[in-house]
Amino acid sequence: MPRRSKAKMYDLVNRIIYLYEHKKMSIKEIESLLKSEGYDISKSSIHRTIKTNQELANQYKKIAEETKGLMEALKENPATDLMEAVHTILTNKIFEFVRQIESLAFDDPVELTYAISRLSKSLESLQKYREERLEKAMQNIEKEAQKRNIDPEFIKILKREIYGT
Repeated sequence: MPRRSKAKMYDLVNRIIYLYEHKKMSIKEIESLLKSEGYDISKSSIHRTIKTNQELANQYKKIAEETKGLMEALKENPATDLMEAVHTILTNKIFEFVRQIESLAFDDPVELTYAISRLSKSLESLQKYREERLEKAMQNIEKEAQKRNIDPEFIKILKREIYGT
């Protein structure tokens, strides 16, 4: 298990980020300030803390942009489409996380496995629900078409458009 950074050990991460981003202090100034307060922390530790925070901020920003784009693309679609897309994103994020794990030295790997399993089952259920809903809608369309004497060829074209066959 990798050792914790001094910034985390001393619970200084938020303060370092605040000093760097809001007070516009340099890494050297932050080091001097923290050392004057009795913390034994190096410039490289402070730099790593800032770099890690910036990487996380960029990841969150990217996720927010992806989510906004997804919401915009699916705003005219049924809620199940949106739920399916969200589940897919969550599943991908978990798989990305798992790929980055160097060892399974964390509290409960079984819980992670259950989470992935639940997401997969939920996605499968959503897909099944969507297919059932689509089938029922198509049956209702066919019934109404017969009642209203709509051309059967038009219904075939409609089915092809909906099912993509």
